[in-house]
Amino acid sequence: METQSKLKKLEKITAAVIYQTGIVDIALGMILIVASLAMIFDDISYYIDILFVVPVLFIIIGVRYIAAPRMGTFKLKRKRMRRNLWFIATVTAFLLAMIVLRFVGNGHTNGGTVGGRWIISGIIFMVCAGTAYFLNFRRMYLYALLYVAAFNLAEEVRESPGILPDTGYAYLIASFVPIVIGSVLMISFLQKYPLPENISYDR
Repeated sequence: METQSKLKKLEKITAAVIYQTGIVDIALGMILIVASLAMIFDDISYYIDILFVVPVLFIIIGVRYIAAPRMGTFKLKRKRMRRNLWFIATVTAFLLAMIVLRFVGNGHTNGGTVGGRWIISGIIFMVCAGTAYFLNFRRMYLYALLYVAAFNLAEEVRESPGILPDTGYAYLIASFVPIVIGSVLMISFLQKYPLPENISYDR
């Protein structure tokens, strides 16, 4: 019984390691940067949209070469694996929502109306809150409010030109928060858990 308790605790710690590294935070900031670039450079936005894959690759590479070598890996139970699948689905929905927001920011929908704003703001918040809930990633609640604020600021800029040069700058400004938080966490993680000697990434 005691062994199972220790294994369960180890599993929880291992599954949560990624949040200690700041990798996810930086990736969330990258998503905002890509969204902002797509809005600012609307003429080539279809090419910029491809860059939404960069945050995903950053997480994969970060876990592979930053988290795993320092903390090891642990085989997750089916229950946690199901939660991770829900997380993947949530993140996918989030990325789709960001692509939709790009079109909203350029005036392709009725997002500027009061009703439209409430609906889209609600979608953004629910997707972010769902991510926070499924993975117990509490900082995501803060980012949920940040993303909603960025969207509404972008709408204000679209309705009142002159506040900012382009609606995309609202997301660019918001991106600094998760990137700064993530960078601080990553520096702290690297200092706390130095890379073990004689490690091979192929194992």
